[in-house]
Amino acid sequence: MPSDVPRLRYVLPRFHHGYTTMMKTLTSSLKYESSDPAKFRLHVLEQGKKHGVASAVEAFGISRRTYFSWQSLFKHAQGRLASLVPNSTRPHHTRRMEVDARLLTLIRSVRETYGSVGKEKLKVLVSAYAQSLGIPGYGSTKIGKIIKRNRYFFAGPKRRKKSRFARLRVRRVGKDVKPGYLEMDSLVVYVGTAKLTFVTLVDVVTKVAYAERVKSQRSEHALSVLLAFTRRYPIKIHTIQTDNGSEFCGAFQRDLETQGITHLFTYPHTPRVNGVVERFNRTIQEEFLERCEAYWYDVLLGDQKLTHYLTWYNETRPHAALKYLSPLKYAEQYM
Repeated sequence: MPSDVPRLRYVLPRFHHGYTTMMKTLTSSLKYESSDPAKFRLHVLEQGKKHGVASAVEAFGISRRTYFSWQSLFKHAQGRLASLVPNSTRPHHTRRMEVDARLLTLIRSVRETYGSVGKEKLKVLVSAYAQSLGIPGYGSTKIGKIIKRNRYFFAGPKRRKKSRFARLRVRRVGKDVKPGYLEMDSLVVYVGTAKLTFVTLVDVVTKVAYAERVKSQRSEHALSVLLAFTRRYPIKIHTIQTDNGSEFCGAFQRDLETQGITHLFTYPHTPRVNGVVERFNRTIQEEFLERCEAYWYDVLLGDQKLTHYLTWYNETRPHAALKYLSPLKYAEQYM
């Protein structure tokens, strides 16, 4: 008599056996590939239902015990194809690698003390030590497995670059600052193949600005620009805010400490904190540097025109943030 096989129900499978079983079940339930073992088992059960168990067993070369085992799983799952997905064939009991504790200690100590010593080099050390103990050594393959399974990966201490001075960080400029709070930056412009470097600075309150071309981004040049600003404009400086460029360290930092001027640094990748001087950099590029043809053929003439532009910028040019007064005109109320 043919066995009674319940009708196939096309429902989503329930996943209880991990990722591998889930992927097999998805293939069985949704794609129905010809190589799917679950489809093969279903085909065997349908063959047995139609032509009898003996015919299915003889046609597909399986035992009756196997056939009834598949049928029982299929019935218990109420016709879900997921029940016919093969379980893992991994044995319940596997061989464990036998490792001598003394050799294991040697491998760990070498890796922990001297870093990532390779398995080929460890093989020489382990063989010599094992010979002294009168026991067989290990091959490089086994040593590699020991390292991987026991996670003998020991990173060295992180190198921390210590700064020569403590950097005071600032996240934003306060609203109650007084004149003398400067923001400084460096600006690089390419004129043809020539590289022009400028150091720029702006007073946050009065917007009095200054810029000067320098030979390179060195701290001595940044300091000379600051001194030129103090000689030209009667503003008592109490704080200077810069980014983390090297031109604002060294001689520049030492001079500020001597004068008792507070030096604040922005956090890395935060140009908006230096927003006032960054905006001035854009202004001087659009209004002067991109229009000054003298830098193409005579750099010294360009520097002279830069001086005239800064005079016009500070004494005449209206500034929207200052109620359309010039920076020096606005600064008169603080003098």
